[in-house]
Amino acid sequence: MSYGLRDLDGVRVELCDECGFDDRGLGPLPAAFAEVYASLQQLERHPDAGRRPEEETWSGSEYAEHCVDVADQILAICDRAAGRPESASVVSLSQAAAATDDLMGALSATQWEAVTDGWPFEVRVRGALIHLLHDLEHHVLDVRRGYAKLALADGVEVVTSRR
Repeated sequence: MSYGLRDLDGVRVELCDECGFDDRGLGPLPAAFAEVYASLQQLERHPDAGRRPEEETWSGSEYAEHCVDVADQILAICDRAAGRPESASVVSLSQAAAATDDLMGALSATQWEAVTDGWPFEVRVRGALIHLLHDLEHHVLDVRRGYAKLALADGVEVVTSRR
């Protein structure tokens, strides 16, 4: 897997060959975040959310907790870079969704381009938020794969052709 930031034609982009994330084709960030948070919340309610598909693979609930933690950290990094007061920690996906939307709605053009302190190399607020989006979208895929593994292990019949 090749995951992360790449400089292509003088532009820094985030690409992932595992989940297919490519920020060059992103539409408006608020819509993308609304969609990914809705997907995570739906997956968190899945009947198998508390089950691990394999011993070393997180359950859907564990992925949801991780996504909340990552959102909380990245939002705090963005608040600092933008010179905004630190907001309250988020403890749920719905709070993370609301806090992400609030942050994006409050940023000026200058604040979107402010340099963060969260990485050992230069990452602007926009890039930090794109990385958060990638992380969330990647984990939607991880959770879906886990639920599919659980279904197969439970003996759910898989249809392989259309009639």
